[in-house]
Amino acid sequence: MIVLDTNVVSEAMKPTPHPAVRAWLNEQAAETLYLSSVTLAELLFGIRALPSGKRKDVLARTLDGLIELFRDRVLPFDTDAARHYAELAVAARAGGRGFPTPDGYIAAIAVSRHFIVASRDTAPHEAAKVAIINPWEQ
Repeated sequence: MIVLDTNVVSEAMKPTPHPAVRAWLNEQAAETLYLSSVTLAELLFGIRALPSGKRKDVLARTLDGLIELFRDRVLPFDTDAARHYAELAVAARAGGRGFPTPDGYIAAIAVSRHFIVASRDTAPHEAAKVAIINPWEQ
């Protein structure tokens, strides 16, 4: 099972996503892909912060469709994920890396469920020893 980081979902929402990302997503069985509540929060904020207009409207409709598509596959940041976040952040720090909060929360959600993270931003995940795949490089 794979938790999609916000950068993967954002890329997929573009009118013309990167070909490698599009191909990678098309190769995955839909039921193996999950979103996190953190990614939804980031996407909702990003869209709501846009000025009114066609782009904002299109992205809002696209996100509504994604929310419906993933309605049973949105993972919360719960107590177990919070405990894993603390462990991962300490591991990243010990490795001399920072562990950005949104990315760290998404990684903790994935690790708490024994899932992989799909993200373009691999360095913090690697520092914390989180299983990661980069769709841009597949």
